Amino acid sequence: MFIRSVSVLCAAAAVLTVYSADAGAFGLHHRGGKYMTCYKKAVTPPAYKTVAQRVMVRPASCTLYRTPPAYGTTAYEVVMQPSRQVVNTKPPVYGKVQVTKMVRPARTRWTRRHCRGADYRCAVTTPAKYRSRTRRVMIEPRRAWVVTRPAVKAVLHRRVMLHHGRVEQVCQPAVYQTVARQVMVSPGSAQWVPVAQTGHPVSYHQSVASSRGYQHRAPHALK
Repeated sequence: MFIRSVSVLCAAAAVLTVYSADAGAFGLHHRGGKYMTCYKKAVTPPAYKTVAQRVMVRPASCTLYRTPPAYGTTAYEVVMQPSRQVVNTKPPVYGKVQVTKMVRPARTRWTRRHCRGADYRCAVTTPAKYRSRTRRVMIEPRRAWVVTRPAVKAVLHRRVMLHHGRVEQVCQPAVYQTVARQVMVSPGSAQWVPVAQTGHPVSYHQSVASSRGYQHRAPHALK
C-alpha cells in the first residue's frame, strides 16, 4: 500500500511539473485580455508488478495395473485297477505203477509113495501164483494257493492355476510449478488538475471562449 501511494504521488508531481511548464501557453498577449483559471486532464497509467505464483501443471492421477493369473501343469497318481487276490490251483499228478497181486497162495500137501518096497510120505509144496498189472495212481494231490496282485496305477497331468491375478493401483501426485506473472498494483486514474493561474493576458481565442461562458465550467464537465 505504501508503494502504491508513493507511485501515485510521483506521477502527480510529474504531471504538475509538466503542466506548470505549459502554463505560459495560456498567457498569450491579447489587447484587452482577461485572467482565467484552466484545468488539464492528467492520466496516471496503471502500475504492475511481477509476482511468483505456484500453479498446477498436472493433476494427481491413479492408474490400475492388472496382473493375469498364472497356470501350470501338475502330475497326480490315479489307481486304474485296485489290488486283488487270485487263487491259483494245481491239479493232482497221476502216474502208472506196476502192481503184483497174488492170484493163488502157496500150499503144501502130503503124498505117499512106495519106492523099492518102502513106504514114503512126502510133502509137496506148490508155490504161490502172482500176476502183475499196470495201475494208475495219484503221485501228487491237488494243490491251491493265494496270490496277491498289486494295484495298477497311472500318472496323469492336468492344468492348474498357480496363483490368482491381482490388481495394483499406482498413484502419481500432482505436479506444481512456480511461474511469474504480472499483477496490477494500481489501476491508474484520470483526473482534471488545475493549471497555475497566469498573470499575462489570454489569447484572442481564449477571450472569445471566456465571452461565451466556458472559462468557469466545472472541471468534472470538461472532457
